[in-house]
Amino acid sequence: MGMDLQAYKNHLEEPWGKIYYDIVFNQLEDLDGKRILDFGSGFGIVANFLAEKNQVTAVEPDMEMMIHRKRSNLYEQLQGSLDVLEIFPDEEFDVIICHNVLEYVEDVKPYLEAFSRLLKPGGLLSIVKHNHVGRILHTVIFENDTYKAQSLLLGENYKTHSMGQAVYYEISDVMNPLDFEVEAFQGVRIFYGLQPNDVKTDPGWREKMLAMELAVYEQSPYRDIAAFQHYWLKKR
Repeated sequence: MGMDLQAYKNHLEEPWGKIYYDIVFNQLEDLDGKRILDFGSGFGIVANFLAEKNQVTAVEPDMEMMIHRKRSNLYEQLQGSLDVLEIFPDEEFDVIICHNVLEYVEDVKPYLEAFSRLLKPGGLLSIVKHNHVGRILHTVIFENDTYKAQSLLLGENYKTHSMGQAVYYEISDVMNPLDFEVEAFQGVRIFYGLQPNDVKTDPGWREKMLAMELAVYEQSPYRDIAAFQHYWLKKR
């Protein structure tokens, strides 16, 4: 998928990379004592956070990302993709994490079928996905690239900063005909992606912007225009 891992690592060290995880951690902080699968765990940032209070298994196909993963808390790390999921029995997990992964697969259906099999009844699937509206706003306002925005508006595929070519999907694509229903959804990167990066190194920027993001991430219309949307799907 044309990943640039060094660009991604550099991004994570910047204030605008760190605040993304500040927001996501806030949205995950109530998970406690759960059996959790983090699928497409990357550098293990979310898996490591969740492992402080939960039993976590992380699955990641890229060996280099695994080598450099965060591991201040204890969790199980496996290399692979759908093939690895076959080793787990039905209804093994209380929660499955799948953040910014399904944009990079050819067909979401087999992944969702596997997640449905592995989740306990009433279990939660946490999906963070790219938001079409939010990306168009970012492209026009932050990048000042109206030609690219017009192509996005027409539904063309797009290239992300560090993870390569991506394809949009709607949350309805991952729910039907599977037994999921939307429990809740939240916005991530509502405001800060629309600001120039030079202001993001100002003293106190991260703390003040985090407070603003957390104040509205469960409210419309703010969550509707966020760059990312965090959906909680419940297995019936």
